[in-house]
Amino acid sequence: MAMARQVSKKDLEVVLTQAMMAAKNVRAQRDRLLELHRRLQRHKAAAPAPAPADADANARLGELGSDVIKVYYLGLEAGAKMLGSCVEIAVESNAIAAINIAFALMPDEQLYDALLAQRLPPRPTTQAHAFARLEAALLAVKMLEEHHLPRCVECLVGGQAPVPGKPAPDAADADAEGLAKADRPGATAKKSSKPRHAPSGDVHKALDYLRRANKITNLAVKHIDHAVTVLSRFADPEEVARLTELTDKHAYLGVEISQPTTSADPSAD
Repeated sequence: MAMARQVSKKDLEVVLTQAMMAAKNVRAQRDRLLELHRRLQRHKAAAPAPAPADADANARLGELGSDVIKVYYLGLEAGAKMLGSCVEIAVESNAIAAINIAFALMPDEQLYDALLAQRLPPRPTTQAHAFARLEAALLAVKMLEEHHLPRCVECLVGGQAPVPGKPAPDAADADAEGLAKADRPGATAKKSSKPRHAPSGDVHKALDYLRRANKITNLAVKHIDHAVTVLSRFADPEEVARLTELTDKHAYLGVEISQPTTSADPSAD
């Protein structure tokens, strides 16, 4: 296997900028997901088994579904693009010896376990170590926005949830009623379609998806933070300070959910 190289000074500046912005973006979504998990837990405790005709309960589930969509469709997708640009530069510069094809081709549920079990150097020191962390974070974020969070939305409101980069589900389908209520991007339900209520037990499944999403988002944040720390050692301290100030001002943090986040809990169960 060929030895990994280092990226150029110019590319390092680009990667650091993107990684710093991704760290802020993904951390903001992590905090929102934690808040949504708390809200759904409170909803379940207040109404363990809502009747199918409970309009208030279904409205609350619709609001939660809308907020989950905001987190991944309007939030994590930007973070994924930032991480993707970092990995792309690393590949083009031969700074990554080899892409982890096995992880990239794994089914989502298997990838979830593999990412949590992955053993990367606990004290990364090289650029290759840093890019391995960014690659793992990218896989984690893509898995969240393509699997765990869309499935969570479907458990809350029914229908087929949107996935970034994939064709939008047919908004005229009757199953789109719940997602239209959840403010799915571009979704409108048929006038003739009947309201679709979340089936019994779906709140429990949605909670499980959110719990798993919290755990993997927290892992992604840690990977990105490690990568930024390592890559910063290869740059001029003044340049790092400038990029830190720049990204503090201009990082895209996504769209705020309907109820602002409270205190963040970095330790997702």
